[in-house]
Amino acid sequence: MNTPCLHRLHSFHGPFTWPWRLPLAAVMLITIALLTACKNESVVAQAPASPVLDVPADARGHYCGMFLTEHVGPKGQVRVRDVAAPLWFTSIREIFSFLAAPDEPKAVTGVYVQDMGRRRADGSFPPEAWIDARSAWYVIGSGAQDFPAADDAMPFATQADAEAYRVRHGGTVVTFATMPQAFVSAGSGALPAGDGASTGGTSS
Repeated sequence: MNTPCLHRLHSFHGPFTWPWRLPLAAVMLITIALLTACKNESVVAQAPASPVLDVPADARGHYCGMFLTEHVGPKGQVRVRDVAAPLWFTSIREIFSFLAAPDEPKAVTGVYVQDMGRRRADGSFPPEAWIDARSAWYVIGSGAQDFPAADDAMPFATQADAEAYRVRHGGTVVTFATMPQAFVSAGSGALPAGDGASTGGTSS
């Protein structure tokens, strides 16, 4: 037996449009809004993590396990997705080794180094010395002996500062992208022969 509502439905002759059906234009606008929201959420989720400005007293090197306070020279930190604390590095060379190692985490959300241009007279670095490692300039193979870790890659915020350091101490200016793998793998600051980098110049 048909109810009154079903009777009216069956007795309707002609195209039927549900009262709640939205116009196509409205559906398209809602869809665009949802897609935009998802895109914005994705951008936020993938935004680079900021560096930790003050190195904790108990921060230890990711590879050597020693306290960062026991090492002079510029340090590094790598931020990894879903890991609250940074991975700390007592040398800049170790950061490049970490990024190249196939068995290390690849969900990296930030890589930071200390700008030698902001190094204090006592060898320490202020909190604002942290810079993005991917945009930094590096002097390698300088052989400078102003502190024990001087055979490491020396990071600078600007090319001009890196060139000024090279003029004083020698070496080669490179970028993050042009850092020679031979230097990263070497045990000292001296560049192996035939690695493609020339002393006293800029590698680009």
